Amino acid sequence: MKAVNGRAFAERFALNPGSYSWLLGAGASANSGIPTGFQMIQDFRARLFASESGISLREIDVADPVWQARIDRHHELRGKLPARGDPTEYARAFEALHPSPEDRRLYIRNRVSKGQPSLGHKVLGSLLASRRTPCVFTTNFDTLIEDAATVAVQFVPAGDRTKVTLAAIDNADRAEICLRDSEWPLVVKLHGDYQSIELKNTDEELKCQDGKLRLVLSHAMHRFGLVVAGYSGRDDSVMRALADVLRGPVCYPKGIYWLCADPTSVMPAVNAFLQQAELAHVEVHFITGTTFDELLGDIADVAELPPTLVTHIFGDRKADETAQVPLQRAAVLPAPVLRLTALPVVVMPTVARRINLTASPGIADVRQQIRDSNVWAVVAQAGAPRSMAVFGNDAELLRAMAPFQPTLAGEVSLEPAKESWAKGILYDGLVRALCRNLPLYARLNLRGNTIAVTRPRADLPPEALAERRSLLAKLQNAYASPLNGKVPGTTGTYSEGLAVRLELADDRWWMAFEPMTFIDIPAAQDDDDKARVQAEWDTADEWRRERWAQKYNRAWSNILDAWVELLTRARGNRHSAYSLAVADGIDATFELGIKSGRTRPAHDHDYFHHQGAR
Repeated sequence: MKAVNGRAFAERFALNPGSYSWLLGAGASANSGIPTGFQMIQDFRARLFASESGISLREIDVADPVWQARIDRHHELRGKLPARGDPTEYARAFEALHPSPEDRRLYIRNRVSKGQPSLGHKVLGSLLASRRTPCVFTTNFDTLIEDAATVAVQFVPAGDRTKVTLAAIDNADRAEICLRDSEWPLVVKLHGDYQSIELKNTDEELKCQDGKLRLVLSHAMHRFGLVVAGYSGRDDSVMRALADVLRGPVCYPKGIYWLCADPTSVMPAVNAFLQQAELAHVEVHFITGTTFDELLGDIADVAELPPTLVTHIFGDRKADETAQVPLQRAAVLPAPVLRLTALPVVVMPTVARRINLTASPGIADVRQQIRDSNVWAVVAQAGAPRSMAVFGNDAELLRAMAPFQPTLAGEVSLEPAKESWAKGILYDGLVRALCRNLPLYARLNLRGNTIAVTRPRADLPPEALAERRSLLAKLQNAYASPLNGKVPGTTGTYSEGLAVRLELADDRWWMAFEPMTFIDIPAAQDDDDKARVQAEWDTADEWRRERWAQKYNRAWSNILDAWVELLTRARGNRHSAYSLAVADGIDATFELGIKSGRTRPAHDHDYFHHQGAR
């Protein structure tokens, strides 16, 4: 099976977009604030673990490998859930947690009803609205595709407007009529949506997948090629329907294109299906090095769309209407009542450098090229393909991106409250800025934005070692134990650190932070070594729990004070990722307030007017 990048597929797709159908899974909605199938499995397993073990759910961090291992061991011993990676894992875990169909419907409604269409949904909705794509099949319960198409229709010239047909489990006849009469475009909800009377969630329900919808899916695949995005292949009913198509004389005439991060990581059922497709002389490709949103952005860049839709997708947004609201200043309480682990962000970048590329690489290719050129920079795709937002040295970036024919194109505004890519580049810039002149490092191998205290190097000169000790002295005293070291009874090591995030509250941005102890244990070298590694994780889990169980309010307050001291006073409260001169490029510069946030009633107080806390 061949692999193509997103841009190459976009160019091919644009030649005849009406020849391709789409199949979307939960991964396509990940940037819309809706949990993926994997995240929901994690949630199901954690909730069942909490219920069966008596441990508070609030104590559990499902992103922590130690907690993951403990949860997995629990379910392995009980034997009620299938092993990790089993195709039935989602369905069986969901049914175990919520046996009632009505409870499952409410769970889905609560999880998916608040999502907002991403760039990818806007583009795909525009393709549907302009009749550039005939049909979209989705296993998702959200309404993002149909919402995006409904909005996009309003930007199509009146004479060319069309109506998108929506079919779900409780109105499958619509899909049959559309297929029979070729009345495209069509959106088919294979599992229903959260507003439907019926949902397909459990193993038995999925086995009874509505026959009419399966038939529509199969017949459509005899007419069109298939593009799959964000779909894991966990649903046996859907995979069987896709495989059944291969028995016909004509199947997937434009081929199958499967979007994935790593072709070697696809589920066995997907790999088996694609191998069968190749044996049936179907052209099969993996689309790699890109995301759903980036892929659709590339398509929008090269596809022929009405100018009104292009403006709808990439055009500037109208500024929010604002009104001055007088601040209530009547004192209700003399002081704040509860301390928060958050520092006000007094200054943060409002613009980044825009670099336009003549060539059309994916964002992954751009980042890899910069790394290979040993250039320190932060880069993101600024909404439209071939337009990059960057922090870093202009000359070095132009040199690093030379294969893509870059040109400096002024500045691009950053609106993190509106654009996920803008918030992402600010996250990366903030982490690098905090770590640059402090004994901290970014744990880039973990999900989220985390920093940890560096381990002292043996080759540090005496003066550098003394400076390091001075910077970390208050933090060391607050923890009352080393900030790095060996985890007792294991081959692993630990480092104290923080998880950080940017939050908008009370009309200002805050850097929220949470102290954490990060543990690293060498991976098992072979199957025989897995038991040892698992035992070490068990030991490390208990050691960390005991370590934090002894840190009561006073200790917590001291730890928070020490982190605030390090981040805002040790070397000032202004941090830059690269310390660039104005003429050299645009830097990621942040200034933090020196007072952590507090809950308070709706009034102003002198406390909030300390230097740096504005």
